[in-house]
Amino acid sequence: MEDEVGREENMLVEIIAFGHKFRLLPGLAEDLITLEREGVIYSEFCSEESNEFNYYKIRLLPGEIYRIVEAHVAKQKFDDVIDNGGSFEEALEAIDNVDIVQRINSYGNYGKTKTKDGNTIDIRGCIASFYTEELEDLLCGQRKSRYELLPNFQSIDKESAILEIIDSFQVISKFMANRKHKRPAFIIENEYDVQDLLYCIIRSTFRKSKLEEWTPKLAGKSKRVDIVLPDEEILVETKCIRNSQHTKTIVDELMIDIESYHSHPNCKKIIFFIWDPNGYIIDPFAITDDLSGIRVKGKSQFSVRVIIRS
Repeated sequence: MEDEVGREENMLVEIIAFGHKFRLLPGLAEDLITLEREGVIYSEFCSEESNEFNYYKIRLLPGEIYRIVEAHVAKQKFDDVIDNGGSFEEALEAIDNVDIVQRINSYGNYGKTKTKDGNTIDIRGCIASFYTEELEDLLCGQRKSRYELLPNFQSIDKESAILEIIDSFQVISKFMANRKHKRPAFIIENEYDVQDLLYCIIRSTFRKSKLEEWTPKLAGKSKRVDIVLPDEEILVETKCIRNSQHTKTIVDELMIDIESYHSHPNCKKIIFFIWDPNGYIIDPFAITDDLSGIRVKGKSQFSVRVIIRS
């Protein structure tokens, strides 16, 4: 779980979990929400065998969940005092649970923890200091028998993952258009709306993806690519069919993009996502079959895949 040492006020998010209100760093907030919803915490640990980081699922017992929530409630009281200018001692006095107070006070050899360079730092007040030793070991990678190894994302076919994301676009767009609790709707009205929503979904999985990146100049001109996944060498371009007249020019738009995008250094695959919510395109396969496939432009060889959804 994420450490709160050196947390900044403008980074905190406010959530309600287990009937309590918390102001936490995003990682800790996500952990608590997931714990309430699924009874698990997802974490990343380095494997001693492979010396690589892997993702694990940690299933918590009811008693462990109770102690985690108890620790976070105490942590919130502690932080409220500190955030209002109170001292460490005053923050401890705000906590009702004497066992947690003792753990915090004595944590790190009573604030005399030494770093590798020989400096002494006081880490009392970090979230780990609120946990029992058993909980800290469990959440910090010391209880291997309790961890469920999750699939390594590096072994997953990246193009297939993007295609699954695109296939989920219809459901997600409907959800965003009909949000609950009187929240404002996210209505897709044009290509930029499609691009923004799809980028947010892709970015949640592909952390290095970039929005709106220009190709190198070709014949004095350059084109802007909607979404670039540099590590995967995939470009994603979005289109939104505005009306029936637009269907007559969409193929020409795609052909121009294909001619231009091959100069991009990350272009090994181009995925065109055409959003046609009103079903103006009568025969989608006439477009997808004609334009999808391997292309060769000069010294560049790349694949093109056209996807139309409505």
